[in-house]
Amino acid sequence: MDMEVPDYYRYWGKSRKSNDTSGKPYHLLPYHCLDVAACGYIMVKENRYGIASVLADLNLKGEEAATWIGFLFACHDIGKFARGFQGLVKHIPPLVPPVGRVMYEIRHDTLGFWLWRQLFPDGSPDKIAIFPEETPEKLDRFIYVLDSWFKISTGHHGRPPENPGDRCALHFTPDDIIAAGNFVVALNKLFPFHKLPELWLEKSWRKKLKQQSWLLAGLITLADWVGSNEDYFSFESQPLPLQQYWQLACQRAQYALSLLPSPSITSSYSGPGTLFPFIKTLTPLQQCAETLDISDSGPQLIIFEDVTGAGKTEAAMILAHRLLSAEKGKGLYVGLPTMATANAMYQRLGEVYRVLFSKESRPSLVLAHGSSRMSAKFSDSLWSPGITKYRDYAEIDDSASRECHSWFADSRKKALLAEVGIGTVDQLLMAVMPFAHQSLRLLGMRDKILLLDEIHAYDGYMIRLLEGLLWFHAAQGGSAIILSATLPASLREKLLTAFSSGAGLSQPEPKPEAAYPWLTHLSSGGLHEQALETREEVRRCVAVDWLNTSERALTIIYQAVAAGECICWIRNTVDEALSIFRRLLSEGKIPPDNLLLFHSRFAFADRTAIEDKTLGWFGKNAPVGQRRGKVLIATQVVEQSLDIDMDRMISDLAPVDLLIQRAGRLQRHIRDRSGRCKSSLPDEREPPVLHILAPEWQEQAEPGWLGEELRGTGFVYSDHACLWRTQALLRQYGQIRMPEDARALVDGVYEAAFPAPGGLEKIEMKVQGDELSSRAIAKQNLLQRNKGYDRQSSDFAWDKERQFSTRLGEPGVDVYLAWLDSEGRLQPLAGEEDFPWERSRIQVRTSWWRQHGDKLCQPEEAQLAAFRKDNYRPEAQVLLVSENGEAEFYSRRFGLTGIIPARAAGNV
Repeated sequence: MDMEVPDYYRYWGKSRKSNDTSGKPYHLLPYHCLDVAACGYIMVKENRYGIASVLADLNLKGEEAATWIGFLFACHDIGKFARGFQGLVKHIPPLVPPVGRVMYEIRHDTLGFWLWRQLFPDGSPDKIAIFPEETPEKLDRFIYVLDSWFKISTGHHGRPPENPGDRCALHFTPDDIIAAGNFVVALNKLFPFHKLPELWLEKSWRKKLKQQSWLLAGLITLADWVGSNEDYFSFESQPLPLQQYWQLACQRAQYALSLLPSPSITSSYSGPGTLFPFIKTLTPLQQCAETLDISDSGPQLIIFEDVTGAGKTEAAMILAHRLLSAEKGKGLYVGLPTMATANAMYQRLGEVYRVLFSKESRPSLVLAHGSSRMSAKFSDSLWSPGITKYRDYAEIDDSASRECHSWFADSRKKALLAEVGIGTVDQLLMAVMPFAHQSLRLLGMRDKILLLDEIHAYDGYMIRLLEGLLWFHAAQGGSAIILSATLPASLREKLLTAFSSGAGLSQPEPKPEAAYPWLTHLSSGGLHEQALETREEVRRCVAVDWLNTSERALTIIYQAVAAGECICWIRNTVDEALSIFRRLLSEGKIPPDNLLLFHSRFAFADRTAIEDKTLGWFGKNAPVGQRRGKVLIATQVVEQSLDIDMDRMISDLAPVDLLIQRAGRLQRHIRDRSGRCKSSLPDEREPPVLHILAPEWQEQAEPGWLGEELRGTGFVYSDHACLWRTQALLRQYGQIRMPEDARALVDGVYEAAFPAPGGLEKIEMKVQGDELSSRAIAKQNLLQRNKGYDRQSSDFAWDKERQFSTRLGEPGVDVYLAWLDSEGRLQPLAGEEDFPWERSRIQVRTSWWRQHGDKLCQPEEAQLAAFRKDNYRPEAQVLLVSENGEAEFYSRRFGLTGIIPARAAGNV
């Protein structure tokens, strides 16, 4: 077709890698802009991710909503009209030639927002008529609301655009600005939106736009990722009328989006038996979940506090299914404190999740640390990572294709867009902090029921972040279920306050004295609290025995093994667990095959195997023969969510709530004398005893009172007054009775029911100061929803995310275990499994890596650089092991240790 070629056809939007000679070398910028616009347009038409509902809340509906999003998204890359950006790739005419004096130091998203402000039709003679039916005087009143829209559009690379400065002008020639202006005018003819709604000028509406801007920012990121995929949007270099190309782009977008998994339909709740056929009689907690009145409109928060073994997980899933069935959510994300607890939950819910949806649906399930059972349609969709064909342009300006592959190559992130995701709570917390692509996380959270387990495991910093998460989720209309063995009264009140504030509810006033077990239910109908019964089978009375030396603990282990019992010692640090495990091996009194070590420094694939073995030895259905004389040396990884049953238990001194959790793994199931499971009481084993390794009791404890035996404990649990109160209360009680003593023990320790010794006062005051400081830091790191998708929404710089974290402690380093094949290529330890690199990963403290890393076997710098680039892991480290996973510093029995002493290596 003959046509006068407008100047904006002389700019490229996507470019192939220089060594790729297949196909056309570039994709014209107007076409890429329309590709992304078409994806957004179709997403609105199909209400993908509920985006049409979000726009309807802004009074944009039907074709008007789709047309406005088409225009807005088509403007997303106008920053690429900068001659500085165009100069990143050398192309021959008819494209614009490079200009030597023009620089490229600012990302094209920020350049795009600056350019928008230059083009804005404020009545000046050199400005263009983007909205020709509006007067300059009226348009001047719209500038701030249009700024909010264009921050969404130009901030499509995961962060809001920076506040543009004068330096942006140095990236453009006058001809670039004219070409961009002509393109925007042409877009307004393609997407006729000539008159701006008067409603946009109302303060309440502008506030609502800022609140919804987060979700819209997530949508344009997805639209940009889909529209940047050449598998569906092939490169076009010849000019066509925009209307003609728009029809083609819509056809391509329709096809590309059809390859995404279709939204599943939730099933009608038909009783707990469909979820858990093995449940014959509901526990009191499960009965409550079955009958709780959830008919109130709007978001709801439910907190279950009950003893270990009360069926909290099953109760939560019953309630989640009822909420989904009542259309109070469309998916589920289960957030847990650690990778180990996430994996344990995945094992428990791997079959149940399908029941939440209709039989015709194929819901996607993703474990945030890798999943061999992720639905095939989800894993094979266009979200699957592949090899990007496009030039990465520059370190300052990664392509959308690379960002997309980087996101979905990491299954931890992919879990948020699945209909059922299971992972650590960190993935959720990052949605309400100034991390790149946090808006995508918020989009994944929308319409999901959040199930948050083991809340008591979080420190003050994470609790404050959790409060922010609940505020944000409630403000988006989302509901949450929280599970915990016990919560201090002050913590329960914080969670209620955060959720009610986000949901716009009146301030709740919880009862000052809560019983135990306890239900807390907050909704638009008000706050409902009630005591729950405990079934007789999970009532327990565990005697407490104090040990002052490791020698006594070892004696108890040998006695248990001689009696054919299974025993676990939970140590507070990996090094202490390793030390005891090596000693047991070296003394040779217990067959090596009866000893098992479980801690956090195993590659995920090996850790899964150890977890399976742990359940095989100590799980409910473990054969009696497997339980004879077995010893588990472990760290905190077994104290939560792992359904194991030990005949005897030793623990290092820890805060009282954690000791209650550990005691919950002691005689967890009812058994006869031979170790066979029984359906009813009594348990025929000797009465349970929790042996606690602790210092000699010191009424007037001084700093250093933990001694050398528990030196590591003092670092892990810095609140020594908390440890002292735990020891004092347990000495006073002499036992742990559940549920009768739970509230008194937990509140007695955490609400400081009695003073700590003067010698610990300074430490306690420091801990309290650190707690207040950490909460202040967390608050500073949280986004402010009402400020909208804007750099000013956070007190922390968006481009400084490496300086903050979801956890206040020492940052971690991702270490991947690999072996070299015959051609010198790095191969993942996990081999051919799904997500092989994720399953070959270990996270260690930065200080550990600094101490040990340079002594261990690492690949050459070029190999490491290639690995980081190919796998989108810019900060990753790699260690070389043998093909069977063994090395001097790593073994599938010991995990990652550093250099293993020769005497221990001989026992592997």
